[in-house]
Amino acid sequence: MNKLAIFDWNGTLIDDSLCNWEAANKCIALFGLDPMTYERYRDTMDFPILHFYTRNGIPADTYLANFQEAGSTFLSAYKELAANAPLRRGTVELFDILLANGYDLMVLSNFVQHELEAQIASRHIHHYFKHICGNLAFNEVEHSRTTKRERLEKVMTENGYTSENAFIIGDSLEEPEIARVMGMTAFSVTWGCLSPARIEKAGTDHLIDELSEIPALLGIA
Repeated sequence: MNKLAIFDWNGTLIDDSLCNWEAANKCIALFGLDPMTYERYRDTMDFPILHFYTRNGIPADTYLANFQEAGSTFLSAYKELAANAPLRRGTVELFDILLANGYDLMVLSNFVQHELEAQIASRHIHHYFKHICGNLAFNEVEHSRTTKRERLEKVMTENGYTSENAFIIGDSLEEPEIARVMGMTAFSVTWGCLSPARIEKAGTDHLIDELSEIPALLGIA
């Protein structure tokens, strides 16, 4: 039975948290708000993304009424800023270790599927992943709910993976929550779009500063 390593993408495998912050400021400017600091961004960023904007002074109805323009503004700014964002150091080395130890690799992201695929392909690591799972839709519903767990459960059921043989890693509050509900191990990173203090409070199993810490924590170093 194969094991499964589940990776978030943005803010985890790709070092783009500053790009996300700057693009978020472009987006909130549409609503007449002043730019936020990076610290404020990391202290309020969340999924569903609607919560992030309401925390920063944009009423939910106002945001949803303008989500298409807001989303397009964010995506356009983000894509330009993140065009050359590097992979997090140690990414490929970790992949090689996991594959040698019988893991299948999966990306589980809230990013739109075709944009996610393009970012992965441009960094020449597409071949490492057995599963690449992003959001298929871009609409009001996807801005006001989370679907990661639902999508992950489908992949695991269809491919015979078990929670005992899986772990999940990311930079948000979603990964610890998914791990708790599904009974798997959660790794959370300190370099992403949420502050380490928030993630630690969420009760992750392992808060890490480098990807190179993972093999020893899995007992495969």
